[in-house]
This record gives sequence, C-alpha cells and structure tokens, in this order.
Amino acid sequence: MITFTQIETFLTLVEEGGVARAAERLGVGRSTVSAHAKIIADEIGHHHFRRQQGGQIGTDAGLAAYGQLRVLLLQATFAFEHFRSANPRTASFTTVRVPFGFPASMFDRVLERATRRLTGVCLLPDYAQTSDGDALGFSFLPWSAGTGLVADRWLLIRQRPPDCASGRPVTLAGLAGVRLYAPRLPAALRPCLAALAEEANIPLDAAEYSLPEVLVEIGKSPKAVGILPASLFNPALLDAGLDVVALESTHLGPAIRVASGEHPGIADLLRQELEAILREQLACPGARLPQIRQPAPLPLKYCRSFLALYEEANVGRAAERLSIVQPALTVQLHRIEQEAGCRLFARSHHGLSANERADALYGLLRPLVASFATTLRHLRASADKSAAPIRIGLMPALDDESLMSQGFAIALDRWSRRHAGDVPQVMEGYSGTLVRWLQNGAVDFALVDRMFADPDLLLEPIVEDKMAVVIAVGSDLLPPGPVALKRLADLPLVLPSNRHGLRTLLAQSLHKAGLTLQPRLEVDSMAGCLNMVKIGRYATLLPHGSVAQSCHRRGVSVHEIVEPQIVRIISLARLRAKACRLAEAEFLDELRLAFAAPPNPPALAATSRDFYGPARQFT
Repeated sequence: MITFTQIETFLTLVEEGGVARAAERLGVGRSTVSAHAKIIADEIGHHHFRRQQGGQIGTDAGLAAYGQLRVLLLQATFAFEHFRSANPRTASFTTVRVPFGFPASMFDRVLERATRRLTGVCLLPDYAQTSDGDALGFSFLPWSAGTGLVADRWLLIRQRPPDCASGRPVTLAGLAGVRLYAPRLPAALRPCLAALAEEANIPLDAAEYSLPEVLVEIGKSPKAVGILPASLFNPALLDAGLDVVALESTHLGPAIRVASGEHPGIADLLRQELEAILREQLACPGARLPQIRQPAPLPLKYCRSFLALYEEANVGRAAERLSIVQPALTVQLHRIEQEAGCRLFARSHHGLSANERADALYGLLRPLVASFATTLRHLRASADKSAAPIRIGLMPALDDESLMSQGFAIALDRWSRRHAGDVPQVMEGYSGTLVRWLQNGAVDFALVDRMFADPDLLLEPIVEDKMAVVIAVGSDLLPPGPVALKRLADLPLVLPSNRHGLRTLLAQSLHKAGLTLQPRLEVDSMAGCLNMVKIGRYATLLPHGSVAQSCHRRGVSVHEIVEPQIVRIISLARLRAKACRLAEAEFLDELRLAFAAPPNPPALAATSRDFYGPARQFT
C-alpha cells in the first residue's frame, strides 16, 4: 500500500528531475528514491519516468499522477497541522487552477505562501489541461490583451558563456544566430512566441517538448536556447553548465490573468504573492526559491487505524477490521495520540468513547482517506489495460497504394473484426515525433523507420524496403535500370528536411560512402516531392514500396539504388517496461502477418502472440 513518505519521494523525483538530486534533497539514499518510485508505478500501473542523459523525465502519465498525488499530500499535511494548532475554525479546501506540466513552478510557491497567510483555508492546485476563464486560478494571455494583468517575462536558458557574463537581460538583437526551443506551453502563449521569433528573425522549435527535454537540447549546442515564462520555470532542473537570463521587456511578452471566481479576496492575495515572487525570481533567474518546510502528516496507516477505532468504538472490533492483533493496535493508538498532542478517547470496560478532539480529527481524516482511495482508483482506471483504447503511432504514407499503407490497413481491418467494440486511435507523425510520443506515454506502440539502441524501447524489424530514385517518365536525368549510389550526388534532388526519418537514413548512407547530400529543394511531404518530380526537372528518393504499384499511373520511372543498396527498415517500437495487453499483442500479431505475407495473401490462420516472423522485403 502506498504511503505518504513514498508519495513525497515520488513528487520530489518529478520536481528534481534526477534520482541523485532527489536523494540529496530528501536526505535519503538513491536506492530508497528508486524503490519508492517503483512502488508508486507498480501500485498505479503506469510508466511514470524515462531516463535521458542521467536524469529522470516525467512522462505525461507521471505528470498527471504528480498533480493528483501532490494534492493529496498537501491536503493531508494541512489537515493534521490544522488539527494540532487547535484552531476552532473548520478547515476548508479551495482549488486554484494552475497550468499543467510544470512541476515546482512559481505557481506552486504562490499557493504555498498564500495558504500561510490564510486562516483555516488550504489552497489546492488544480493542474488543468483546459482553460476555465471564470474559475479561481491563473491563465496566460498576451501582454497586449488588456489591463489588470500581471507582467511575466520570457526567460532564456542557454549554455553558460565562458566570460560568465550572465544576469543582464538579453535584447532581441542579441538572439541573432540562435535557435529557440520552447516546451509545451499553454495555447495562449504560442502565437506570441511565434511572433517574437519572427521579429527576431530566428528559428523556433516549439514541438511537444517537456522542459527537461528542452534542457537536453540546449546541452547539445551553444546555438540552442530554451525559452519559457519565468512563472513556469523550475530552477531545480538547471544543470551547472547552463545559465538563465531574462529577455528584455517586449510587447510580445507573456502576461498572467488571475481569475477570482467566487473568491475575490483570495484572488487579490494570489496576485500579491505572484508579483512578489516574480520580482524575487527575476532578480536572480537561476536561483532556487526557498523551500517552505512542511510538517509531516499523520501516516496513512495511522489514519486508517484511527478511523477504525473511532467508528467501531472498540479496540477488538477495530483490530479485527484491520486484520491486526489488539496489542499492535493499542500501540498504534498511543502513537496517534502522541502525534496529535492530546487524548482522543476515554477508555473503559465498555470500549472507547471519542472526545471532541477525536470528533474534530475524524472530520478531517474521513474525507482525506476517502479522497485518497478515489484518487488511486482514478489513477488505476487510467492505466486499466482493458478500458483504455489502443493508441498507435504511424508514419505518413505516400497514399493508399503504398505497401506501407496497405499492410497497415489489412492489419487494422483484421484486428477490428475481432474487436468490434474497441476503437483504436491512430496518430500520425514522423519517426522522431513518434518515438517521443512513445516515451511520453502518448502512444502504446508505433511503426518507425529506424533502428537504434535505447534501453527503454523494444524495436522489432518487420519490413525492409529498398530505396529507389524516382524521376518522371521520359526524363533524361537517368538511363533505364538501377543507379549506383555515387550518382546521387549529381542529381537535382528534392528531399524531405532533416527532421524526416528518410533524410536521416539517406544522409547516413551517403556519409558512409564518402558522399554529401545537397538537395535543390526540401519538401517534407513525400507526395510533394513526387509532384515536383513530375515537372521533369527533379529527382527524389523514395521507398520502393511506396511507388512500385503506381508508377505507371503516376507517370514516373523507378530506379533501384545499388552499389550499395540503401535499405529502409520499418520497426515496431514499444516501451520495454510497459506490459503488453492482450488487444495490443493481437494487433502486433496482425501487423507481423500483414507485412510478412505475399502481396495477395490467402486467408491466414491465427497465430501465437510469441510469433516473430522474418522481416518482409518490398521488391
């Protein structure tokens, strides 16, 4: 059973982004941190972290669990602290909407400090993924959206300059020559950031990164610079080799709206604390905000024991309900009263008689334990292997005549006939995006066009597709027949950009042959490349299976690459640590069968889930 100590360890690991840093902050061993995180994952059934360059990056499932478990720990801590203070006012809990996906951001500190200034009221974060403009909480708007907003600032994260010239705000002109990387920001900020990059005339990569992923990209190149609002930055994630500075104030800067809902007084308090913490943070952007030391809550085991004693009013019946012996429960009762700082029951030969302090504690702990059970049920249900839909990542195909598209369609049709009540979700993206979705838990498995070593992933090759040069029929760019690899360097090529898996494969193959790839045009769409080829002035490189069946209809000529061949390997990719549910395993079987079969396969018998057929070659 999960404990509050294990929850605290899990939350700290998410906030610190690494086992070593979490262990240092908690004053425990690294093995303890890893063990506690594993207990949480096993209890809930989700894959909460993935390793990257020595750190632990929270998946989307991990961030969702963080939000719900943090609320539980805050509620437990406040409830017991309020009880021990003997405050006659009834404790109440008010939720405040804060942005999702940025643990230990400034908003969490604002709520902690505001709660300290309130009497008998605990502010609990609601890590919302959707916006409700009327509810009490924070939302982002462009600075130009109107008055009454709190001015935020863009922070820049970069490799530490050798001259240690940090601290001074950077101007837009000072961004020349860099590439901006932004994490997955709230939707209202994205247009402002795009306009800022355009005004500075610099490229912006605003893919579905988490903040730790952005920090990894920054570490790869001095030209890579991360950008996000100061209010969303968690300084604990910053490595020693990175530096944080503010960008100059601009009309494209972020701004924060504090909605009051039904609590205008609390909204004013939140605004005051937000403005104060922003001033502190911007004075030294990379410094950690002081940790507010929280008292330990009453352990969950004791909470359950107290509820049983209170409701049964008899040690024997309570011990029977808890499946423990009476002497052990008596010891626990003494410890509960010791923690509470007061007597809770009068003992007699008739049993236990609760006093007023016990009544007050029961009023706090009963909803807390019920909330804990509800939260665990919700988290487990989100990981329920039978209820959740299968989410499949798929690379874009040229069209419905490509063998890639046809093979997937055959597998999907056969699987759907056996699972008529299930609706799979198919998400399309390039291989790099699919791998990131897989690691973040956004898809269950994916078809990718690459093979690489990753300790967290299982990759199974199922298709080998030879690459070919495609030109227009009647073009004089190539004579009939195969083409040698070295001829590619002389062709006017139109190719996908570097973010496309095909481009990576081609560049690696030519590099091994001592050749460089210099396309005339870059078009990410395979269909777009083919349209340029039809003009007659260009050639492109495509998988043979994408165009082999439709070359006559398309009016193109296909030339296999030889000396040496370039082979595109299509792999099934899935997380190594994630259990494969039955419906997923059956879909994987159908994919293997579809791609291992001849082009016009006869009816195929059912196969074992352990079957791994040879990779099929498209020729």
